Amino acid sequence: RRIRYDSRRPTRCQRTTHSLSLSTILSQHSMLCSIALVMLAVSSKWAPTSIRHSFHVSALSTSPTDNTISSSAKPLTTSAVATGKTKRIAIVGSGAVGSYYGGRLWEGMRSQSNTNVMFHLRNENYEHCSKHGIDVSSYHGDFSIPAEELLAFRTTDDMAQSVVNDSGGDENGGSGCFDWVVCALKSTSLDEVPKLIEPLLSPETRLLVLMNGLIEDDLIQMMRKQQELKGLDGVGCKAVYGGMALICSNRLSPGKISHTFGGKLVCGVAYSADAKDDSGKWVDSDKQAILDLFEPATPVPFEFAPNLRRGRWWKNVWNLPFSGISVSMGGITVDRIVNDPSLRKLAYKVIDETIAIANADLIKHGCSEDELLGEETRDEMMTLSDNMGPYKPSTMLDLHARKPMEVKYLFRKAVDRADELGVDCPHLETLVCHIEAHQRHHNLF
Repeated sequence: RRIRYDSRRPTRCQRTTHSLSLSTILSQHSMLCSIALVMLAVSSKWAPTSIRHSFHVSALSTSPTDNTISSSAKPLTTSAVATGKTKRIAIVGSGAVGSYYGGRLWEGMRSQSNTNVMFHLRNENYEHCSKHGIDVSSYHGDFSIPAEELLAFRTTDDMAQSVVNDSGGDENGGSGCFDWVVCALKSTSLDEVPKLIEPLLSPETRLLVLMNGLIEDDLIQMMRKQQELKGLDGVGCKAVYGGMALICSNRLSPGKISHTFGGKLVCGVAYSADAKDDSGKWVDSDKQAILDLFEPATPVPFEFAPNLRRGRWWKNVWNLPFSGISVSMGGITVDRIVNDPSLRKLAYKVIDETIAIANADLIKHGCSEDELLGEETRDEMMTLSDNMGPYKPSTMLDLHARKPMEVKYLFRKAVDRADELGVDCPHLETLVCHIEAHQRHHNLF
């Protein structure tokens, strides 16, 4: 049964004005007895919800580096202290997409006292959220992460160091020891990703990349090179997943997310250490791990993609026509595309060309006829767009804000793949030429 929580309930910070170090607690027998009694109440079904889900024991490290970490990190929970194990999920790139899906994970796991969902936030986003939290206005129900419950960090190094401080070092040679890293940066930052996430990875960490475009081949190659520089094999983690978010979500201002439509998340495996392959092969444990991750996030329609390459092309069937036309037209909303006869016709042309490229690529990589994209995908994406309303694609927002646009991996890679496969795509190629012209004209690199 799903439990709803009142974010207005008194927080730990409001209920007490001081905290005890873990070493002090462990040294006092009477305090241990008190903790045991409270933990008994926590586990009891008759205990008040505010007790069961809000009791914390402060586990502050005495390391002199503690005061230098830029974070709003909270102490370990009682369960973490009792078992010595805490499930940790890092959200890297807490913008419109990262804050939404990271927030849903936090919401679903909030009652799990041995699970920490940590958010990497930069610049004014960190300054605002560490003081005011994250507020999401959502098509599937509003929610907020109060500042006093938000685990926010300026850097991934600080994220990793907080884990080492909390655990007093760990079994993975001092690594951040995260179970999952969810990276939701834009593909314009792909070159920075391997170095950015390196402090968070261990041989048991699973990485989920929520980005637009055909990014996996380049990302895995970058991660391999980084490992080779250290004289190591593999990519530095247990598995790499690609995620396709079919969602209308915008960040209105720091800490303010507007989710107006959609929300389906489709994920597949790009690399598996257990399968010893980086061409999309996987084992059952890879599938089960990501199903388990999103199982508590009930508002998120989740689907596992057995073939990630197919999943990427499926998402491109929306991205290329609708984000493409939006930017090519100087930045217009989706409703103007679907309601204009000429632009709607153009969208269908680009959809058909994208499906043709996708199927040629899938056939080249050994996919069966049953795995190819068809009319149902064409109809699905147009129906979705008909119901979106005045949605502003992220590329449109970047154009208007004069920020770097996702051109290489979102648009150009698809056209290059068409050239390699000998598939004609005149309408798509024209759109991409327009988009690249906008990028050059406004220097949006």
